[in-house]
Amino acid sequence: MEFSEKQLEILHVAENLFSKNGFDGTSVRDIAQEAQVNVAMINYYFGSKDKLLDDLFTYRVEKFKMDESILNLTSPVMEILDEMISSYIKYMNSSLAIYQIIAIEAGVKRRLMLSDSYKNLKEHNLQVISSIIHRGIETGEFLSGNDPILIHATMMGTFMNFQMNKTFLKSQLNITTDEAYSKYMESTLVIHLQRTIKALLTYAY
Repeated sequence: MEFSEKQLEILHVAENLFSKNGFDGTSVRDIAQEAQVNVAMINYYFGSKDKLLDDLFTYRVEKFKMDESILNLTSPVMEILDEMISSYIKYMNSSLAIYQIIAIEAGVKRRLMLSDSYKNLKEHNLQVISSIIHRGIETGEFLSGNDPILIHATMMGTFMNFQMNKTFLKSQLNITTDEAYSKYMESTLVIHLQRTIKALLTYAY
């Protein structure tokens, strides 16, 4: 779906307001005022606030799709797994505003979970993980019996924990800036996830 320059401007404003105030805490009038347009224009472009949210997710969804091009690499499967985890965490970490919206609206109010974009995203990511796992099983490096859904949940759950408990974890880790915290997630946290998921995929039950 392609958006006009004015639509993108409205979407960026809505993204900022939704991430700060929540979907319910943001009115169409708030968005119109911040974007310096009238309410009628927003209704014309998007139809409703719910449709605007869905279009925002459609616009940003590529950021949350795992890069399937890594499946074409001829590298050892362990390296492909490492790259998948590293790039996925970095993509999510670079789009915190939309992630915060997803965490609330999809996890609590379930609005986005009903959209085709959300379902397609989940199916795409699970397919990428499944392909990597199957390749590892075929090469004898991974053991069978691991559910891609659980591997994905391990990644997402860990990332979500670090985002939802940011203030507390910064104090525990003696990190004073958001930039340093972001770097920690893209280095130390990524390494932790790589080791954890490799252990799960190679552990004999």
